[in-house]
Amino acid sequence: MRLIKTATLLMATLWISVTATAGHHEKGDHMMLAAQPGQMMIVYHWPCADADAGLSLLKALIAYERDASPYPYSAAPAIHEDGAVVSVDVHGSVASMNNATAWQAADEEWQAQFAVMAAACGSAEDLTAHVLTMQ
Repeated sequence: MRLIKTATLLMATLWISVTATAGHHEKGDHMMLAAQPGQMMIVYHWPCADADAGLSLLKALIAYERDASPYPYSAAPAIHEDGAVVSVDVHGSVASMNNATAWQAADEEWQAQFAVMAAACGSAEDLTAHVLTMQ
């Protein structure tokens, strides 16, 4: 009987410890920072004649960048409240941003996908970019 009580107490103690520490790695309700100080964030805003097609093409372009770019950065697609297609890109530094931009300009596949997106949206002249240096 004593062995059963000891085993039960041990199991209860283990269960309480596991339950108490479960989720210890989670941040709770806190959001992670969108970018760290020193990083560059670019918000691209593109009014698009066909926002659904534009968003689909943007997602394909971002997927291509993720696999092909020799300069890693993050990009997230969105739809602005005014219906425009948006991309929010985060680069580790100014140099990284400049390298990625030069790669995009030289990469034929990236340029081809961008041209398809421009045709779907109406005009690349409507594309604006806001560059932010994170503090």
